[in-house]
Amino acid sequence: MLKLKNIIAICLMALTVSFSSCDVLDQMSQVQQLSQCKFDINGVDQVHLAGIELQSNMSRKDLNAAQIMQLTAALFQNELPLDFDVMLKIDNPNNKPAAMTRMDYELFIDGKQLLTGQMMESVSIAAGGQKIVAMPVQLDLLKALSGETKDAVVNLGFKLTGDASQPSQIMLKVKPYINVGGRAIAYPGFLNISHTIK
Repeated sequence: MLKLKNIIAICLMALTVSFSSCDVLDQMSQVQQLSQCKFDINGVDQVHLAGIELQSNMSRKDLNAAQIMQLTAALFQNELPLDFDVMLKIDNPNNKPAAMTRMDYELFIDGKQLLTGQMMESVSIAAGGQKIVAMPVQLDLLKALSGETKDAVVNLGFKLTGDASQPSQIMLKVKPYINVGGRAIAYPGFLNISHTIK
């Protein structure tokens, strides 16, 4: 006859396997729900060029004297740091929650690839819900567009603030991931998401 402590150990092992299986099934369900989610770009926010905060529809002529000096100093050092948030909107039309644990992305502006990167933030979207995720982007615009003139590079930075006369196209290629049973499972292929800034 099995001793009581052995019976308890077997029961605990069975419960562990059962809970682990349930976790994996739940994670697999979230992968399926994620594949049916709709991804959009809801604009950009918090645009900073060479440390200067750019307001909506701002152009170079709107810079004050101190900001002009700040921009000129950055260009003199052959660097032009640009950072902004891409506002990623995710709609979950399913009757179950969806989730992702990280995301690879490629960023294009007006057809020019500026950056490849990763967003390591876990995101969960409730059943029938929507979530807007601020995806931070940081790069040196001069290095990213090394074949362009400095004027063209600066103008591209300002176009992120919006210009109805010269709309700019931003595109993201994204590949979400979710952990299933301790392994990272990738979304099949990249999702292409486009947005016009004007």
